Amino acid sequence: MADLSLKLEIITPDGIIYNEEVSEVMLPTPKGQITILPHHVALFVKLVEGEIVIKKNSKDSLMAVLGGVAEIADNSVKILSDYAVKADSIVMARAQEAKKRAEEALLNKKSNEDFAMADRDLKRSILELKVAEKMKKRSI
Repeated sequence: MADLSLKLEIITPDGIIYNEEVSEVMLPTPKGQITILPHHVALFVKLVEGEIVIKKNSKDSLMAVLGGVAEIADNSVKILSDYAVKADSIVMARAQEAKKRAEEALLNKKSNEDFAMADRDLKRSILELKVAEKMKKRSI
């Protein structure tokens, strides 16, 4: 299987959150989604807010990512991001509550810093809800 797989590593400030051999990875970029297959040409690409689709053993799994960068080289994909979470780790109720808090914070902003933090929290919670809902539909 080594010839038909590539190593995927996703790193956030919290540490390595994914480190496995996979058959395919789809990444959100500013120009659209790109697919990385084994033995892909070397590439360095910016990631945008969106979902990473990971194919392993004929099964798809999703991750929410708030941007970052990806380096593809030597049959591996290394992703650095401020935030990434596996779809199956997202708790819908908690994400909905975070969205509600962020929306309230945006309305009650006291400074530009407060606004920026609330805006980022809102984007993160909306992305989590989107990815979790998509994963939920796939499993039905």
